[in-house]
Amino acid sequence: AACAAAATPQARSRRRPTPNPAAPTTAAPGALPLAVFANGIGGPYFTIAGLLDSPDLCSLDTACRLLRDMNGLPMGPWRNVGERAYLGMELGAGSGFFPFSTLDQKAPLVPPAAVGQHWKKRCEYFQKQVPTFSAPFNGSEIAVVEHPDEVAYCRCRLRTDLMAQQPGRGIYIEVEVGRNADNLSLAVVDFECGGRSSVTFSPETGAVLRERKVRESPRAIEGTYIHLLPAAPAGRRFEGSMGLFLRDGHLAFFRRWS
Repeated sequence: AACAAAATPQARSRRRPTPNPAAPTTAAPGALPLAVFANGIGGPYFTIAGLLDSPDLCSLDTACRLLRDMNGLPMGPWRNVGERAYLGMELGAGSGFFPFSTLDQKAPLVPPAAVGQHWKKRCEYFQKQVPTFSAPFNGSEIAVVEHPDEVAYCRCRLRTDLMAQQPGRGIYIEVEVGRNADNLSLAVVDFECGGRSSVTFSPETGAVLRERKVRESPRAIEGTYIHLLPAAPAGRRFEGSMGLFLRDGHLAFFRRWS
């Protein structure tokens, strides 16, 4: 191969034909321009992209500027991804709460500054903030509890009225307990919305307790409970995973010992 190259030096100096930028380009037979494929909201691209998940959309955003802009449109794929993942969830935002979709008239109209009006940033914001605790703990892990009978609220709030817009859709929340110095429970309350009831699950006893405040002054609370799972041996503190599943107005609890 080296001798052949030395015997024909003129082959190295051959120039490849330079395309004329003014000449019209001809697409392959049957091919359509990308803009025609997109064709605005309701076009074939949005139908296909509506089936993709976050990693797929990130790849499209990186590959093509046109598709990146279209993915972030008000009714584009990034909004569809967020509404599938975070339907019925909202995060604390100042004095109010911020759901993923701004179509909810009860929500603050101005999103957090870190989010703006970009749907991809909103997906990222919810992905980071939903699995965290509210102050004073913050973050996704609680390592120190300074006061007895401490209550740790999740940053995420659940909206059954928004979930009712799509029957059959559910939300599952799980908490991993690595070390436990005392007893603990997992509860759903509606006090912040003006309600008077709570449902509490004790992973150690396997019981679910429902309480309702019937009178403010003098304070009176009525409650009922049911043992759904076997209780742990006396003195054993729960360590493992506990969770709750909410769908169509019904609650289910889960526990798994480590």
